Amino acid sequence: MPRWWTGLRGVPIALLAAPFVPAFFLALASGEGKLIGGCIAAFAGVGLAMSRLARARRGDARRAGVLLGVAMGLAAGFAGGTGGIGAFVLGLMAWAGARLLYDGVKEAAPPPAPRPAPAPDTLDPMRARIAALEEGDRRLLPAAREMRALLDELALRPDAAGQARRVLSVGVDGLERIGVRLAQGATPPGTLPVLVDDLARAARQSAEDLRAAETEALEIQVKVLQDRLHREGIA
Repeated sequence: MPRWWTGLRGVPIALLAAPFVPAFFLALASGEGKLIGGCIAAFAGVGLAMSRLARARRGDARRAGVLLGVAMGLAAGFAGGTGGIGAFVLGLMAWAGARLLYDGVKEAAPPPAPRPAPAPDTLDPMRARIAALEEGDRRLLPAAREMRALLDELALRPDAAGQARRVLSVGVDGLERIGVRLAQGATPPGTLPVLVDDLARAARQSAEDLRAAETEALEIQVKVLQDRLHREGIA
């Protein structure tokens, strides 16, 4: 069904508010507060019911009927002077008429709930720090690159802990401190290249240890599965 056609579904109930239009202006001219209130209730109820029908989501026809019934009941009570029972009966009739008129109309399912935002990556701050080191003093670049390689290995194993994380934390922190001194014009000592090589070697070894641990775990899983297949008589 075209969207513009769906938006016109509530037009028939607008006829219910038509008699209140001249009554509203007469009430304004005469200053009758109850009549003004009844007309406003009718306009509001019909408008809200029409908006629900135009939206055409699941349950909107039922909500439109309730809104229309309440509005017509209030309008009858205030503007028509029907009293409580009369207002209730007229509101019930308006609700029943709306239900009969729009019962079974096609309604769209409610929109799906928005997807939850992805959890922030806890390694992002460390990536930014290493990127800054890579853009800094070139003498620190070999160690910074090995630190990035180690970080990539840790990203594949979020639960990994121990020596690899300590090497990464201590190495990046130390390189940052050295980079700040070099940027301020400090003369590097002769042992700086040795230190950079040591940090690069430690990061490289930690990455290899992580891969070796994964290889060992895989070998154990393969052996366990082979043993189970033999016990089950499958192989």
